[in-house]
Amino acid sequence: MLIIGHPLIPFKPLYKVTKIEDIKKTKPNCTILIDFDDKELVQYSKAQDISLALHVKSIKDACLANALGAKFVVVDDDLLAKQVQDLATEYLFDTKILLQIEDENAIEKAAKNFIDGVVFKKGIL
Repeated sequence: MLIIGHPLIPFKPLYKVTKIEDIKKTKPNCTILIDFDDKELVQYSKAQDISLALHVKSIKDACLANALGAKFVVVDDDLLAKQVQDLATEYLFDTKILLQIEDENAIEKAAKNFIDGVVFKKGIL
């Protein structure tokens, strides 16, 4: 299980971006986090071959994120994370599914649902 943002575990953060200028300011070889709904940023990131994490709100968006080659799909909701993970397992997604969590007690529930990983808010800059 991937755990991003826990204070005891070294990690590479995800960099939340909301505009192209933000992308230009990020470090090379980092993974940026974009809301899937921001099609312009998604297209720009793909054209620049930038490592990408996409924040999704539906199964359809998660499937498209995998097809786009996203490194991670970030989901806020436990139920949606489980549904997306089941599809990712069945269809052998290359994309890893991350559940965004606020405290470490949520790790156990994510693990019991076989979610690929979790990301704490501290793991997103």
